[in-house]
Amino acid sequence: MKKLNYNLARDRQVNAGAFALRAALLALAALLLGALALGNLAGRSQQDRLEREEAGAGKRLLAEMGRESTRLRREIAAWKKSLATELAMANSLIQRKSFSFIARLDLLESVSSQGIRVRQLTLNNSVSGRIVMAISARSLRELFALYRKLAPYELVIASETQAQGEYLVNLSFKVPDENL
Repeated sequence: MKKLNYNLARDRQVNAGAFALRAALLALAALLLGALALGNLAGRSQQDRLEREEAGAGKRLLAEMGRESTRLRREIAAWKKSLATELAMANSLIQRKSFSFIARLDLLESVSSQGIRVRQLTLNNSVSGRIVMAISARSLRELFALYRKLAPYELVIASETQAQGEYLVNLSFKVPDENL
């Protein structure tokens, strides 16, 4: 019986030059891939460093903006505080009706008719102040209509004369602030 040989590579001879060439090419390819990987890693590292620097600059800018925002908020709060006192003062003047002479003129305009002309007007801008005026009227009807409208305001007629078809009257009345 013949002996079976299972090792088929026993007779083969390895060509050392071809092996060395292939091993060198494989080592060269490995070195080339390693160099490419190292170059890629260096590029990524530099890009990461630049991104960290940009992020740092962004954080510094954000911190600066936060400080500026805080400063502006304080400034606005100070303005609001100073304006609040001025606004409170203006509101107190309005509540006291310190400028009620405008309301008194409005009242005077509302009670007067077209036939009434104001020749002289004196306003006393206090709570108990009286309005003193000299008027002329074209007719007695217009004059009496004015008297009726002013009667609730303590009307005092100082003088009443007729000249050249007109009635000349000096009168005064009192308008308390609560009526305005």
